[in-house]
Amino acid sequence: MQKIYKIIYQLKSKYKSNIVFDTRLLKKNDIFIGLKTKNNDGNLYYNEAIKKKASLVIANVKSKQPKLSYTKDTQLFIKNFCQFIIDSYKGKIIAVTGSVGKTTFKENIYHILKNNNFNTYRSYKNYNNILGLQFSIMNMDLNSNYSVFELGINSSNEMANLIKTLQPHYCLVTGIENSHIGNFRNFNHLIDNKLKIFNSKRLIKGLVNYNYDPSYIIKKINSKVELINVDNLKKDIYKNKKNFYINFQYNKKKYLINSSKGDFCINIAIISFLFIKSFIKKIKFNNFFYNDSIIESRGKEVLTYIGGKRVCFYDHSYNASPFSLNKQILIFNERKIKQKVYILGAMKELGSQSDFFHIQIIQLLINLNLTKIILIGDEFYKFKKRFNCFIFYKNYIPAVKYLNKEIHNIKNIFVMGSRSNQLDRLIKIYVK
Repeated sequence: MQKIYKIIYQLKSKYKSNIVFDTRLLKKNDIFIGLKTKNNDGNLYYNEAIKKKASLVIANVKSKQPKLSYTKDTQLFIKNFCQFIIDSYKGKIIAVTGSVGKTTFKENIYHILKNNNFNTYRSYKNYNNILGLQFSIMNMDLNSNYSVFELGINSSNEMANLIKTLQPHYCLVTGIENSHIGNFRNFNHLIDNKLKIFNSKRLIKGLVNYNYDPSYIIKKINSKVELINVDNLKKDIYKNKKNFYINFQYNKKKYLINSSKGDFCINIAIISFLFIKSFIKKIKFNNFFYNDSIIESRGKEVLTYIGGKRVCFYDHSYNASPFSLNKQILIFNERKIKQKVYILGAMKELGSQSDFFHIQIIQLLINLNLTKIILIGDEFYKFKKRFNCFIFYKNYIPAVKYLNKEIHNIKNIFVMGSRSNQLDRLIKIYVK
């Protein structure tokens, strides 16, 4: 095995190759690994990878093709190769998890380290399950000082597997809320599984942000892990056209940092600062939130035209939990803009508590006296007769007709919901 690992790194060094599992993403001189999943068998595409001029193809196929390397079990190969990389890496590994903001925090930490002249690698997009983690590990820059990964779990014991694979040195929990709680016995069981991020054998320092009674968490962590509640920190915020200047106190010390424009950046900036400060003492205090930290559609404002009228989509279509949806509704409601429409998708993986959390969101909308509301998905639709003051659809398609018809009364459209509602497709209809 050691021989093929060295060949892979020789090719990566020579061609700047990426390792890919999907031939559709493969470029000339990339390395293809045929991965078998529930829905497909990547080993069957070895010929296509060779035709696209992959520098090396690893598959469970025996052939005389010079670029093909046979392995009996590609999943086992990937697992062992990742272990080899982690053992060979001389830098420090940072892991980020939490119910909300994983990708934004990961990207922000990456940009902070990079802008402080550290050679830094970060995991790809929001690939945070075991396969996504393995993909990112295999494409690591072994010469980097730091590598930042996000880790996501949807069910019990996933974190244990992720940590066994990654073995990070520094770990951040951005917050623990009720996302995917339907896959766990209760909230404490969810906390238990999130906190397994600190089971790394190489853990040097950990940080948990919380906004509720921490007594249960305290029982589950050791002296290497620090607790903070950023919401409760004393903060003075000064604004200009470009930045927020944030004075805050923590552990009887005063700090001043600045952040890119945007209210939602403030807590992220503070948490990022305190987390990095815990293992790098000399760090520049400025720019603790970077606009580049928000990738793709995560929280973007997108201007477009519908029926010749200029409108703005506030795109949070990538995901939703009871906590994040509640918070973003309140934030959007406070914006001093006119002709608002809320398009809200149902939240998934809430199990027996699904009705409770969806009714909570509906009640919030009523308490705020909001009127132009479109609720999409089966979990909302079941309450159509009970709350007939709102518009309910089973999917996003009727919402398109509504927007086209009512566009003269619409300027700003807030969109948020779980991915399975496909609300991103609704936005793509209007944003080419």
